Amino acid sequence: MSIALLGIILVQAFWIKTTLDNKEEQFSLNINLALKSVSEQIQSRELRDYLAVYQKLVDSIGSPKESQLTAVFKYVDRNENTNQTYIYSHGILEEDYNISAKLFESESEDSSSILEYKGIKTTTIIDEAFDREMKNMSSIERLQRVERLSLMDKAKYASVFMELAALKPIHRRLTNIELELLLQRELRDRDIEIIFQYRVFNGDLATKVGSDNYTNLEGLKKYKSPLFVNEKGNSDFELVIAFPERRTFLRSSLTTLILLSLLFTITIIITFTSTIYQVLRQKKVSEMKSDFINNMTHEFKTPIATIKLALDAIKNKKVQNDLNKRDKYLRMIRDENDRMNFQVENVLRISQLDRKENIIKKSICNLNNIISESLAHLDLLLKNRNVQVKIDFLALSNEVNISKDDFINVFVNILENAIKYSNEKPEIKIITENNMDSIIVKIIDNGMGMNSKVKEKIFDKFYRETKGNIHDVKGHGLGLSYVKKIIDLHNGMIYVDSELGKGSAFVISLPL
Repeated sequence: MSIALLGIILVQAFWIKTTLDNKEEQFSLNINLALKSVSEQIQSRELRDYLAVYQKLVDSIGSPKESQLTAVFKYVDRNENTNQTYIYSHGILEEDYNISAKLFESESEDSSSILEYKGIKTTTIIDEAFDREMKNMSSIERLQRVERLSLMDKAKYASVFMELAALKPIHRRLTNIELELLLQRELRDRDIEIIFQYRVFNGDLATKVGSDNYTNLEGLKKYKSPLFVNEKGNSDFELVIAFPERRTFLRSSLTTLILLSLLFTITIIITFTSTIYQVLRQKKVSEMKSDFINNMTHEFKTPIATIKLALDAIKNKKVQNDLNKRDKYLRMIRDENDRMNFQVENVLRISQLDRKENIIKKSICNLNNIISESLAHLDLLLKNRNVQVKIDFLALSNEVNISKDDFINVFVNILENAIKYSNEKPEIKIITENNMDSIIVKIIDNGMGMNSKVKEKIFDKFYRETKGNIHDVKGHGLGLSYVKKIIDLHNGMIYVDSELGKGSAFVISLPL
């Protein structure tokens, strides 16, 4: 059972760890996809902005001539001091000399002309009217104008633009608002709605673009993606994002399953522990019952042997003729029979109480008189052990509704135990007193006392401080169990205060 329980716990722990690892892997994949999408959208938006300006220029000057068809727009910049816009461009000049390849090789079948291509760089200055119109164009107008460009034009302009756009600082190419909105949208589309912090880095240096609290996130797992990638796949800038509540977010989706798993595991552990406890308890009860049977056998064996000896003696003719001796042996037989009958009745009484049979017959009794009568039952034992008994009846109200015979047995059992476990000079003190609506009875002895472990078990059935078939102290282990049951049936309380080697004090509280 222990191995199986340990196996279940390990399997549960492995399953939870594996699930968390899968969630972590899926989370990382979604974040990387979101960052890649944001990077592509930013780069695409920047290219569209520059192409829109070029298309506006084309629309303003009309269709270019033949030499201008291969012109490539390069870079647009605005001088805030002069309010002028500069368009830097370069193109390819094609010159046809009308010279055929046959002039050099007469056998050649190629009749096409030899062309010369030259690179031409130009700078165009545009007044503020164009610049103002460029700023006022809506995003839809820009997209429509871009679509009018051919794929070849787009490819040419994109190639040149990526080199020249890198000359501008990052905070002029990208704003915090744009970047944060794109990140929020991409993460929301992937059902990742948690707080995040971000920063754009140029190598190892942090740029101005990023959230304010990013510097406080040392030690967190970072997710990275390049920004503004050139044709060679290289980038100077890197977008880094971190999630302060990442662990909480990942575990939140598994909280219910983890709690159920822990609940069932704890239930199994409790059940397992309870089972082991019950097994050990039953084993102990079995041992106590064996002790009880052994002790009961011994208790019966002595009076049976005494009765047998008395009967054998009566058969002797000398004893039959001696009336005094015959009466003596007959009294002995009667006393031993009463002793066995008392023990049997005690066991049967406990059995009836265990079955909760209503065998208690209550009446109004004087508790002081019951204590005195209990001492009378033990008169012979008290004299044989020279027990000194001190009685202090301090209770002014001592009328209680109880079962007289049962409480006589209660006090007899407690007093008998005080005598059994006493020293050479036993002393017993009995005190009664009132406490609000109850009467308190204290029975104090100067016996051997008991430790805390014994105090917890003395009211258990069959429990005796001595073990096995050892009869230095006789008994069945039923007396105090019987006492506890009787007092409970009368809505009373009993507890013991004892210290090893310093005696014991039994305290009984009964409602008036």
